[in-house]
Amino acid sequence: MGRRKSPAATLAGVLIAAMGAATAGAQTPPAAGPTPPPEVAAIAKTVDGFIEALNAADVGKLAPFFAPDATAFFPLAPFAERLENKEQITKVFAAFFESVRRGKTGPPFMSLVPQDVAVQVYGGAAVVTFYFKGPEIVSRRTLVLRRDGGTWLIVHLHASNLSAQNG
Repeated sequence: MGRRKSPAATLAGVLIAAMGAATAGAQTPPAAGPTPPPEVAAIAKTVDGFIEALNAADVGKLAPFFAPDATAFFPLAPFAERLENKEQITKVFAAFFESVRRGKTGPPFMSLVPQDVAVQVYGGAAVVTFYFKGPEIVSRRTLVLRRDGGTWLIVHLHASNLSAQNG
């Protein structure tokens, strides 16, 4: 497993990947480089907050990152069908977080560090892709975001897991 990064390092990684200046193995940002467009910085802030809420296993902190009409595909068998709104998504996360917190002290309850983050901006929409790599599973994630006023909200989360032997 790779070296764990702080949320600030995660944000830096998002910005670097968005500028095309980093590779999956990069651990620190370059000393100097182009400044990312303001929308990329705002998207990175949203993604960083989303990851912090995941690691804290806190549905109250996670919910504001989703649009009311958001959809999601989870990588768990009981949730094979698409979830159709923020309420359904947060209900599934609440149950997942309960199992994650069981028997642990924290937060953080998880140490998810996005790797190989890519940000693609299309006007008022953006696609963010990354993965988490563990000893047995590679967890791939795609977030589709929409700019709503000055805020970027997740309108779709697609999560899939692969055996690390395949990845």
